[in-house]
Amino acid sequence: MQPNTLISTSELASILGNENLVILDSRFYLTDLAKGHQEYLAGHIPGAIFIDLHHELAGEETQTSGRHPLPSVDDFAQCIQQWGVGLDSDVIVYDDMGGAMAARAWWMLTQQGIKTRVLNGGYPAWKREGRDIDTLVPDVTPNTVSLKVEFPWSVSEQQVVENFETNQFQLVDSRAQDRFLGENETMDPVAGHIPGAINRPFMDNLDEKGRFKPAEQLHVEWQDWIMHPVDDYVYYCGSGVTACHNILALNYAGIDARLLYVGSWSQWSKRMSRLMQGN
Repeated sequence: MQPNTLISTSELASILGNENLVILDSRFYLTDLAKGHQEYLAGHIPGAIFIDLHHELAGEETQTSGRHPLPSVDDFAQCIQQWGVGLDSDVIVYDDMGGAMAARAWWMLTQQGIKTRVLNGGYPAWKREGRDIDTLVPDVTPNTVSLKVEFPWSVSEQQVVENFETNQFQLVDSRAQDRFLGENETMDPVAGHIPGAINRPFMDNLDEKGRFKPAEQLHVEWQDWIMHPVDDYVYYCGSGVTACHNILALNYAGIDARLLYVGSWSQWSKRMSRLMQGN
C-alpha cells in the first residue's frame, strides 16, 4: 500500500496500544445524524474515538454553502487538539461504508501534515474477522499544542465559476451515474451536474467486499480517465465528502491528487436554483 493512504485490519491489530496511535471512528448516516454515535456506543475498535462528521468535519450549512462546508480553521484546530492528535500522531480513520466517510477526515488531516490512513474494509471487515470490539469510551488526553490549520487543497465556488473562462482544471463528479445524469435526485433542489464535468463514481474504487481494489488495478482504471497532469483535476460529489474517496484512491494507486470542490453539487445546485429564480 502507498504510505499514508490505507492500512489493513491485520496491521492495525498489530499496532493497537502504540503510544502515538489515534483511532477515529467516523461512521455517519446522512438520513439519521444520531445513528453514527449510537453505532459507536454499541461497539467499536478498541481505543477508538468517535468523531462527528456533521459537526466536527464540517461547519454550519448556510443559504449559499454546500451541505458540509469546511469548519473554521480555529474550530478544526480545536477538534484536532481534543482528539489528542499532534504532528507525531499515527491516525487511523474508519467507517462502515468502504471509507466513504473516513476519506473526508483523511483529506482534512493529511493536508495538515498529520500521518493519516483509512482502514481498508472498515468496521465490517474488522468484525467479520472476529477481532476485538469494545464498548468503552476511552479517556482522551487533549494535545497541549494547537496546530495551525489550513486547507490549501480546497477549491471554492468562485474558482469553479472562473474556470469556465480560464479552463485551468477538469471537474470529476464522484456521485453515482444516475445522479450525475440528473436522475433520482432526492437531496438537492436541482438535478444534474456541473457543465463540463466527467463522472467517476467513488464506488468504482471498491471490490464486492467493500475493500479498495488493488492499487495496480486502480492505477490502470484511473489512467483511462486522466489524460492531463493531475493538478488539472478537481473532484466533487454531493457535499464534499465522498469525492475525498476518489482523491484517496488515486493516491493509493500512486497518482497524486488533492483538490476538492468542497461545496460540490449541493452548493452548485443552490446557485442554479437562484439563477432560475432570477436572484
